[in-house]
Amino acid sequence: MSEPTILDTKLDLAFGLLDTDRDGRVGEADLLRLAPKLATAFASRTPADVERLRVALGAVWSADFAVMDADGDGAVDREEWRTGVRRSVAADRSGFLGRLERVLHPWFALCDTDGDGFISRAEYTHMYGSTLGLTAGPLNEAFTTLDIDGDGLVCRDEIRAAIEEFWTSESRDTPGNWLLGPV
Repeated sequence: MSEPTILDTKLDLAFGLLDTDRDGRVGEADLLRLAPKLATAFASRTPADVERLRVALGAVWSADFAVMDADGDGAVDREEWRTGVRRSVAADRSGFLGRLERVLHPWFALCDTDGDGFISRAEYTHMYGSTLGLTAGPLNEAFTTLDIDGDGLVCRDEIRAAIEEFWTSESRDTPGNWLLGPV
């Protein structure tokens, strides 16, 4: 068996984080669980903010992830995931990335607790620590890498670029590899 590529490693990382019930498969319910988990982490958010994120995650499931379910069992296993993401990017890169970007807007609204239009280091580490169980040390390193302009904040454009790099790049030296923490 060949060694996994950097993209395989990132896809496996995303798969593990999205498999919220830890059954070795990602289903629609796994994705939709992320919205209330995020709302719990940021209790000041409104139900409408949470619902917008839930709807955006549901759209990604319907348009992209559900079609990866090659065996029709209602969920995507790790191999279907790797193959499916690569196919989605190859078939409709801009559409796939656009749907992920539509998740960015409600996600940003939930995480930007002070409403300044940026994600601070504290907001970033709290969000990933609370929702995905990642630890502060690696998240601080990831935040520093994602903060391209070094201003101590991550803006929508930096996250948008990181989303594209994370889901598509085979380069080991791209900041987007750190979107979900260290790879």
